[in-house]
Amino acid sequence: MSLEEPLGDPQEQARRKYRHVRENVIADGKRSVLSEHRADDFESVLLIASASRGGSSLLFDVLRHHEATCSPDGEHGKWYTLNGVCYPEFDSDHVPADFESFDRERLLTDLLSDVGATVSDGDRTHRVDNALLRLPLQFPDRDLPYERLRERLLDGASLADALEAEGVSPIHYDEFADGDADEPVEREAIEERPFITSHDHKRGLRGDDFEKTLVLKTSVDAYRLPWIRERLFPETDVDLVHLSRNPAASINGLYDGWRLNRGFQTYDVGDLDLEGYDGSLWNYDLPPAWEREGRLIDECLKQWTGAHRHILDGRDAFDDVHRARFEDLLTDTASTVADIVEFAGLGDSDLLEANVDDLNQVMTTKEPERARWRDREDLVEGALDRAGEPYETVVEELGYTEESEWI
Repeated sequence: MSLEEPLGDPQEQARRKYRHVRENVIADGKRSVLSEHRADDFESVLLIASASRGGSSLLFDVLRHHEATCSPDGEHGKWYTLNGVCYPEFDSDHVPADFESFDRERLLTDLLSDVGATVSDGDRTHRVDNALLRLPLQFPDRDLPYERLRERLLDGASLADALEAEGVSPIHYDEFADGDADEPVEREAIEERPFITSHDHKRGLRGDDFEKTLVLKTSVDAYRLPWIRERLFPETDVDLVHLSRNPAASINGLYDGWRLNRGFQTYDVGDLDLEGYDGSLWNYDLPPAWEREGRLIDECLKQWTGAHRHILDGRDAFDDVHRARFEDLLTDTASTVADIVEFAGLGDSDLLEANVDDLNQVMTTKEPERARWRDREDLVEGALDRAGEPYETVVEELGYTEESEWI
C-alpha cells in the first residue's frame, strides 16, 4: 500500500505506515521472526500488574536486564491501541474476560514487534529497527522517510539528531524530554507519551530465545487480567507479579503526570472540566466510573483504586501470583528483586545484579524523593478523606493502613 494514499484516522494511518516499515524497511532477520513467531510462542510470560505511577516501570527495567528474559523496549499497551482493544471500543480500559472480537494472531504478532533478548552488549541494528517500527505509532500523521532514517541511525546518528533533521522535536521522548516545556504536547498518537527509546542490552530474537521468559508490563493490564489469561495467552505459562504502592505517593505522582506538558496523554474522551488540569486529553488509564468533571485529584484516586481493585479481583485467573511492594523495592532492592527472580524461576544474572546496584531512573515526573506527596499533603489527604468505598477496602487488602509507612 502506498504511503501517499488518503489519510484516515490515527489508528488507520499508524497501521498502514507500520505495515510499510515492517514489510519494506527493517532487516530481513527481524522480518522473518515476525512472520514466523508470535508472543505466545514463549514458554513462559512474567506479567507485572500495577496501578499507574506505582513503580512498575522501574521493576520492569530491572527485570529486563536478566539474561534469561526477553522483553519489549517499553509498555506493550500501544499494540492494544493499534488493534482497537481499548477505548472507545470499551467504555474504559476494562476488557471483559469473554471478549473475542479481535484479531488474536495479529495482536500477538504486533506484541513481538519490539521484543529483544537480553544480552550484556546489544545490537544496534535491532535497536534501530525497533525504533522504526514504533515511529508510525508515535507520529501517525507524519509521512516520515523511514528508509533514510534507518540509514542515518545505522551510520551512528542519535535518534534525537535523526528526528530533528526531519523536523520532529525529541521533546516527545522520555530520554530527551524537558519537563519545563512551555507548550503542551497533545497531538494524537497511538503510543502514550513520553515515548520510549530502545534498550541498549538487547539483540534480535532467535529461535531458541522462545525458551526464555517474556516480561511484559503496561498499566492497562490491571483492568484485563482474566482476558489476558483466558483469551490472549490461554496455553502459555503466565506468572503474575502484583506490584503495589501506597495511595498517597501514587496519586501524587498521577497528579504530577496529568499536569506535565510532555505526557502522559492517552485518550480523547471529549470535553474535560477537571479542577487542577487545563489540558484536553485524558491521562493514564481510564478506570470504570471515570468522570469528565470534578477534581483532578479525585480522578487520580479513582485510577489507583480502580487498578488495584481489578488486580485483586483478577488474580484468581492465574496459578502463580507474587505480591511485591514498591516501598520494599526502594528500601530493600536486592532481596525484593531476588524474591521475584526466584518466583519466576529465572536463575542468576550478572547483568541484573549490576543493575540492582545502580537503578536507572525511568518514567519519572520529578526527581525521586521519599514521601514527596507531603509537599501537597492537604490536597492528597482531602481526596483520601472523601474517598469512602471501594478505596477503604482496597487500602486494607493491600496493607496500607499505616500512614507512617507511606514513603
